[in-house]
Amino acid sequence: MSAPALDPRPPDPGDLPPAVPGMGHGWVEVQGCRLHVASAGPADGPVVVLLHGWPQHFWIWRDVVGPLTDAGYRVVAPDLRGQGWSEATELGYSKEQFATDVVGLLDALGLERVDLVGHDWGGWTAQLVALREPRRIRRLGVLSIASVWTPPGTVARHLPRFAYQAVVATPRLGPTLQRTAPFWWAMRRAGVPAAEVRTYRDRFTDPLRAEAGSRIYREFLTREVSQLAQGRYGPRRLTVPTLALVGGDDPVIRPEMVENLRAHGDDVEVVVLDGEGHFLPDTCPDLVARHLLRFLGPAAGAA
Repeated sequence: MSAPALDPRPPDPGDLPPAVPGMGHGWVEVQGCRLHVASAGPADGPVVVLLHGWPQHFWIWRDVVGPLTDAGYRVVAPDLRGQGWSEATELGYSKEQFATDVVGLLDALGLERVDLVGHDWGGWTAQLVALREPRRIRRLGVLSIASVWTPPGTVARHLPRFAYQAVVATPRLGPTLQRTAPFWWAMRRAGVPAAEVRTYRDRFTDPLRAEAGSRIYREFLTREVSQLAQGRYGPRRLTVPTLALVGGDDPVIRPEMVENLRAHGDDVEVVVLDGEGHFLPDTCPDLVARHLLRFLGPAAGAA
């Protein structure tokens, strides 16, 4: 990893990311957006890039980082555009733009080939990166997210599970809701550990970040869903080895939405974690780390 590429100076010295043992922090300009990047592990270790989902940020990986770095991997965990400590831009919340940001980040850090793991929207983004730049992704891990090829009929059968997206996407209502106590009570009911809620909620006191969260879903529902229904990714194949983890009790993503990856990938393993919910890195980090290390293999063989 090229250390000079990261600026250690936070945009606001009074607003610092929470500490994770062994992790450093920096910022880099990518695609017109200043991204926050947390990193840890040996500088010469093979790199694993970890992408978070909504409404989290890099901190969701805090208890997964240690096992990965202890095994010899270098961990790079950015905050996606508009989330965590990355800049909240006015535009740029399509998932293809997120993928472009990730590829731009790899370029900015001089990373030619990495392992890529994503949770929730980070997992969706990771699929797009692997489709676009398969030679730069050694192995792909996706957690708690549907396949980008999920048939509309499958989603329709589970439509009530996705009703929250329309609320979050609604102008004014969605950004306001993400800043309220009832919203975060609902997040607790959905599986975010009570002890961790404040760390995530505090970021949404900034109206710009609440608006960014809303735009993620607004872009998806008003533009991306119709493209998916028309088979946007239909002819493309996932050629990199892929591990998909999904909680058996996930209230949103059902295993059948993930199983679809098998039909569109050359080497796909799907693991259903019985009794687990949606926020796997938060609630069962040891289990996530064990599966990832089994899948990634020894760091010495990850060149």
